[in-house]
Amino acid sequence: MVKITDTTDYSRFVGPDGEDEGIWLEYLEAHLVTHPAGQVKETHVHNPPQDHIVVMRSGRMRWTVEGESVDCGPGDVIVTASGTPHSYTVIGDEDARVICVEAPKSPKPES
Repeated sequence: MVKITDTTDYSRFVGPDGEDEGIWLEYLEAHLVTHPAGQVKETHVHNPPQDHIVVMRSGRMRWTVEGESVDCGPGDVIVTASGTPHSYTVIGDEDARVICVEAPKSPKPES
């Protein structure tokens, strides 16, 4: 479960084992997300004008962006501009932990 926070109550420093968390700032949102081993997300797009940046923290994922596939691991960054088709698969036996940044932010969900 992701903890939803605002600008007054978010983790300012996140270690490698930090919990999943969503942060909505004035112009962007950031999520610490764990994707379970074997998870597959079919091809999708983020609605304009939302751009999507993912920073791999741990685990391995195969990202496909506009038909090009790349296996990614800790430290890799995946960028998908607004409206760009992309998908992913968590590869290996380890969960994948990522930082996902979206800008401009989407509406904040109810807690």
